[in-house]
Amino acid sequence: MRKYRRINRSKDSSHQSYQLSLIAFGLFSLLTGFSFFTFTSCQNSRFFSSLSGLFRNITILFVVISLVLFVISVITFFHRELVTTLEIPSMSSKAKRLSRKIKSLFNDKQISDVLKLSNLTRFGDEFPFVYVWISDDFNFGYIAIENIATYDRMDRDKYEQKVSGILGGKYKRFAVISSELTSNDSYMLFHFEDTLTSYKLIINEKEDTLSSYVSKDPHAILLSKDLIWHAEMTPHLSVIARTRAGKSVLCGRYMAELMRLQGWTVDYNSAKFDRYVKEFNGKSEPLEVVERAEYWCEVMLERLNEINEAGQEKYLDLPDLVDIALFFDEIGNLNAALELDKSLKKRWEVAINKLTATGGAAGIHVIAISQFATKEAFLPSLARVNCSDAVIMLAGAADSADERRFLMSGFADLPKRNYKVGQGVARIITSGKKWETPHFFEAPRFI
Repeated sequence: MRKYRRINRSKDSSHQSYQLSLIAFGLFSLLTGFSFFTFTSCQNSRFFSSLSGLFRNITILFVVISLVLFVISVITFFHRELVTTLEIPSMSSKAKRLSRKIKSLFNDKQISDVLKLSNLTRFGDEFPFVYVWISDDFNFGYIAIENIATYDRMDRDKYEQKVSGILGGKYKRFAVISSELTSNDSYMLFHFEDTLTSYKLIINEKEDTLSSYVSKDPHAILLSKDLIWHAEMTPHLSVIARTRAGKSVLCGRYMAELMRLQGWTVDYNSAKFDRYVKEFNGKSEPLEVVERAEYWCEVMLERLNEINEAGQEKYLDLPDLVDIALFFDEIGNLNAALELDKSLKKRWEVAINKLTATGGAAGIHVIAISQFATKEAFLPSLARVNCSDAVIMLAGAADSADERRFLMSGFADLPKRNYKVGQGVARIITSGKKWETPHFFEAPRFI
C-alpha cells in the first residue's frame, strides 16, 4: 500500500498544490450553490424571470469548473511525495498490539521537539515515517525511523540513549543497544531489547547437574537461555575478561565440562596452572603449551586426510570424528613468556594460525581466553580474525571501546554500561539475527 509524506502546516506555511485545488473546489462549489439558488429564484419570480437563462449558464459553467477542480485535486492528492516503505517481518497479534503501543510513543512532540527529526519546509513540518517491529516473545525488536535527510542528526553521540529515553516508564525494560542504516539508507534501525529480564543459567550444584543442559545436537553449546553457540558453523570462540570477572566459571567450570558431557574431546591449556589444567590434563608451561598446539596441528592434518580419503567435505559427514575443544587460557601471560624465546614464539604463531584457519573443517575448535583484547595480550592477527565471529566480553572488558574495536570491528561505540561479574556482551554471528550484533550477556552462575 502506498504511503504519503505527512506534513503539519504552520500559519506561515505555503499551501501544497492539492490543498490549493481543494480550496478552489470549495469556493466554486459555494458559487455553484449560490448560482443555482439564484437561478431557481429567477424562475419563480415575475420580475427577474428574464435573468434565469443567464444564471443557468453561469451555474453550468461553475459546475464544470468545480468538476475540473475536483479532478485536479484528486490527481494532485495522489501525486504527493511518497514515503519509502519498509518490509518488516510478520508478527503475532499480541506483538502487533505491543508494537502499536510503542509506536504511539513517537508522536509529533517526540519526533520534532525531542529527537529533532522533522524537517521545516515552506509547506510546514514534514515528519518521518516510523515502523516498530518486536519479536513474538517480546524480548527484542527495532524502531525504524525514516531517513529524510536527517541521518547527520540520528548519528550523533548519545542518540541511541535519547531513543531509549522515549521508551522509559511503562516500557523501561527495553533499551536501545545498537543502530544501523538499512541497505538502501532509507531507514535508521534502532535495535532494542529487554535488558531487565535475565536469561542467565542458574545451576544449583546440590540439586542440578550439567547433564540437564546437554543439547540433543552435540555441536550446539548452550551459553544462556537465549544464546546457543553452533560450533559446526562458527568453529572458534574468543573470551575476554579481567581477573575475577567470571571467565573461569564460564569456560572451565561450565563450557569445558558441558562439552565433555556432549562427547567432545577437551584439552585445557593455560599459562597459569589452575584446577582446570589439572582436571582436563592440559599444559601450563609455555614450551608445553606450544608443543600441545603443534600436536593438535598434526591431529588436524590426520583428520583432514581421513575426510579426503572418505570422499567427504566436512568432519560432520564422518560420525567417528567427534568435536575437539582446545582451550588456551591466559594468552597474555603466554605471550609475555614467549617474548624471551623468539623461535618458540614463532612456533606458537604458526601453530595457532593453522588451528584457527583450518581446524574448523576438521572439527577442532579453539577457545581463546585472555584478560585483554590487545595486540600484546591476545592472538596473532590471522588467528584473531579467525576467532572474531564468536566473541564474549565480560565486565570491564565489555566496557572498553578500544578492546571492542580490536575484536568486534564496527561495534566500538556501544553505550557505556556498568557490567558486574559475569555480565558483558556477546556476539556470535550464527546464533540468530539478534546475536549478529553485540548484545547483553550473562554467564552461567553456580549456586
